[in-house]
Amino acid sequence: MRFARIRDCFYAVMVLGLTLEVAADSLSWKDLDPEAQRLLAPLEQQWDALPAERRARLQTGAARWSSLSPAQRTRARRNLERWQSLTPVQKERINKRLQRWNALSDDAKQRLIRQRDWFRSLPAERRKKLRRRWKSMGPEQRERIRQLVDAYQDASPEERVRLRREFRTIIGESR
Repeated sequence: MRFARIRDCFYAVMVLGLTLEVAADSLSWKDLDPEAQRLLAPLEQQWDALPAERRARLQTGAARWSSLSPAQRTRARRNLERWQSLTPVQKERINKRLQRWNALSDDAKQRLIRQRDWFRSLPAERRKKLRRRWKSMGPEQRERIRQLVDAYQDASPEERVRLRREFRTIIGESR
């Protein structure tokens, strides 16, 4: 759920044109299409004074916004409100996580997505129990769990049995 919130905030930032896409040319107000002008109307008087990079981001954001369905727009508004309510420390934490995510390989991202999906598929009580246990672990135990999960992906069936046993031992489950 926490990852989903971070992802949603990221999408809200992207939708509103706060990406780092920079246009090579300066955009004048008259270069914008009518829909972009309507969306960006509050900025018309100061448009030419804005840095070219910001104008390009705003134009990109307006184009994205125009392509969204009403439901997507509602979600984006909610996400923006949530983002704006965050403290600078929270925003920085999210940005650092996003940078770490972007630095991952596609395989690592897919593995994390599969793990998240697996976790979400668990019954609520089991998820709560695992969260409590995770929070109570020390850094060494957490790192060992990460290693076990990574090793499990490529393990033989026999090795998977051993890895599951070790995992259960660490999290305090018996079977």
